[in-house]
Amino acid sequence: MTSVNVFLVIICCAGILLLANATPTGAWFSDTEVIEGITISTGSWGDADNLVITADQALLKPPAGRHAKTVLSGITISNTGSAPLEITGIRISWWPDDSETIRQAAFTRGKGGEAPRAGPQGADPDPGSPGGEGFTVFWSGEAASGQVLEGRALLDPSTHNDPARGVLLSFDSNMEGKSLVCTLILSDESEKEVRVQL
Repeated sequence: MTSVNVFLVIICCAGILLLANATPTGAWFSDTEVIEGITISTGSWGDADNLVITADQALLKPPAGRHAKTVLSGITISNTGSAPLEITGIRISWWPDDSETIRQAAFTRGKGGEAPRAGPQGADPDPGSPGGEGFTVFWSGEAASGQVLEGRALLDPSTHNDPARGVLLSFDSNMEGKSLVCTLILSDESEKEVRVQL
């Protein structure tokens, strides 16, 4: 078959698809825009399309009985879809990076995603224990800026009575004056992020 015949076959197939209205649709580009703490992603078809992450009332504070402002609360997440979303990772990046480490990432539980308070020993490692602070630990350890914190959490669809979950991040050092990006990674590897100035 000559190259002219191949070319004609391709044109005929394209014409048939156009007449049948069976042309595939898709995004030929992707982009991310940040507007007042809300990140908008275009050109992606992932579970992250149903994930909303905001930081309208982000607050950096010390744990009870301590002075350094090492606990960040006020980032909220919600699921606008009809099925649960599985969160498999969180990436926290900050600058300037002065070798601080993140020690724990947790999600609030219960109505409204109210920001939890850290107890005398920092975040409660066993949120199910009596006196627990109403949150579930997603990851704990020691990680530098930009590392993916691996864990597993299900984010149920939002309801009128329970619209959001809070994110609680604990660090080893005072984080005042830092610029921070919190990125949630879902099981389909789609991502959504929010930027915070501390």
